[in-house]
Amino acid sequence: MNVTNYYNIFKIETSANLDAIKKAFRKEIAIYHPDNNPTENAKIHFVSLVEGFHILSNPERRKTYDTLLFPVSSEKDTPAPIEPIHEFQYNEWKQESQKKAETYRDYSLAELFVSDLFIEAGIEGLFTVGGDLLEGLGDSLGDVLDIF
Repeated sequence: MNVTNYYNIFKIETSANLDAIKKAFRKEIAIYHPDNNPTENAKIHFVSLVEGFHILSNPERRKTYDTLLFPVSSEKDTPAPIEPIHEFQYNEWKQESQKKAETYRDYSLAELFVSDLFIEAGIEGLFTVGGDLLEGLGDSLGDVLDIF
């Protein structure tokens, strides 16, 4: 199975937190958005960025994705078998993301930054920031207001 390395596409470490993922996404998506780059290669990269953000910004999807990207086996130099359900989920996430990317390409860059793409990640982040709902809410509102 071929798994795209979104960490490399986002130019972030595998240990990056949600804030680092959002920052990297905003930076890269601005470069490859049709407002700034109408080429076919940019379109392909744009879709990969949306896919990556869809997966990496959700803790449960990211955990599953990491097991696909970095399979661990108890035997040295032997890749771990991939669970069929994880492969199915990954392919399903990619399909969802490709549909979203087509929609997001029609948004202006400013509209994209305040779209449900960031709101969704912010809401998921509400419950992952040290378990403090108010702190998570503040971070999420900051993401929406701090567009760039």
